Amino acid sequence: MNAQQVMGWNTFFEQHYQNYKGKRLLPARVITKHGHSYQLYFEGQFLTAKVAGKFRYHAYLKKHFPVVGDWVVFRRIENSNEAIIHAVMPRKNCFVRKLPISGGRRMSNGIIEGGTTEEQVIAANIDTSFIVSGLDQDFDLRRIERFITLVYNSGSQPVVILNKTDLCDNVSDFVNHVRDIAINIPILAISVEKNINMDALCPYLQPGKTVVFLGSSGVGKSTITNALLGEAKQKKQTISTATGKGRHTTTSVELIIHPTGYTIIDTPGLREVQLWGEEKVLEQSFNDIKEIANRCRYQDCRHDKEPGCAVKQAFQNEWISGERLESYKKQIAELQRLDEKKKQFERYISRKMKHKRHK
Repeated sequence: MNAQQVMGWNTFFEQHYQNYKGKRLLPARVITKHGHSYQLYFEGQFLTAKVAGKFRYHAYLKKHFPVVGDWVVFRRIENSNEAIIHAVMPRKNCFVRKLPISGGRRMSNGIIEGGTTEEQVIAANIDTSFIVSGLDQDFDLRRIERFITLVYNSGSQPVVILNKTDLCDNVSDFVNHVRDIAINIPILAISVEKNINMDALCPYLQPGKTVVFLGSSGVGKSTITNALLGEAKQKKQTISTATGKGRHTTTSVELIIHPTGYTIIDTPGLREVQLWGEEKVLEQSFNDIKEIANRCRYQDCRHDKEPGCAVKQAFQNEWISGERLESYKKQIAELQRLDEKKKQFERYISRKMKHKRHK
């Protein structure tokens, strides 16, 4: 396996690279991003890069710029370790969340005109997304549900990691609770501090594959990364005795190359798990409720007071918990609001680009 294949290069990227070969542009993977500066990995070398002026002019949305895990094509500055990025190659997939609305003005009907409802691309070209939760005071089923929806929307394989089993007396109960919401998703109960069941990660850590660790601050993402690398690569701070939460010192996303040939993307703790995607993604993250909903009398059933509601009947029969049903309803409502805001933003961008072309 050559250096490019270790970094995840495969036939998907090779096919798209054909469009750039004639332009004497070379492919590299984005390792880190700091402001407008990027670090690239190319055939065993690390290069510092910036995007070309033409690229910047045409990239009018945040998602158009390179992120960690992207494959880009670049031209190297002669006799230096610096490069100019000319394009981002098509992404196999990417993990995104919604950025909060900013700018614009609120109309009398409450709709914000012209604000930015954009997706924030956190990492790209991922094979497995590990959703990490600690079995301590920070455990939150509803947060895990939201991460599952986002991971399914990304197109990568979700795996739930329940860390800190050494601090929990009833691990099997927590596993069963997660199994109720993580339908057909692997659940790995581990303790990285005590080296318990760490081998369960091995099937996903294969040469040429990219994994990402996702979760809130203090769940142990960087501790897991350190254990896999065998060194204190990622900084971590002690868990607070007052709150039981850790203070994660990772402030940016980074792609790390493991000596055995796979890559790890470590991410900062995500305080807000704002959804991004289409409502249909819930067919995966809420497969249990969606299957029941198909038996409702009305296709547009809100599962509230409508007659012939199969979901409401399932709740009354205790086949679905009230918390699970409420979470499902909240995610539907959030994605529907998001869809309307995206349409507003698309109209705003369309007007903006038309004005730009006429200048």
